[in-house]
Amino acid sequence: MQEFRVRFIRIPRWQIALGAGLVLALLAAFFVLALGLFFLLLPAFLVLAAMAYLFGGSRARVGGAADDRTIDGEYRVVEQRRIEERDRLP
Repeated sequence: MQEFRVRFIRIPRWQIALGAGLVLALLAAFFVLALGLFFLLLPAFLVLAAMAYLFGGSRARVGGAADDRTIDGEYRVVEQRRIEERDRLP
């Protein structure tokens, strides 16, 4: 069976502080980049949304008989016995 040796190393505090500072600087840079892209693209999305609202082709009609989404029909209850009789017919 193999033996595993664990070796501990000591990292000076200034290197840990430098690494943490570098990570924080990168996070801040990515945050500023994302915020800049958000503020750059937000007006464009607002203009596109306004144009889609004002000039959009298909809007759902509200109310009355002109509602295309309603399916109207007549329904009747059929007994199970009648369904079985219909299935037996040639």
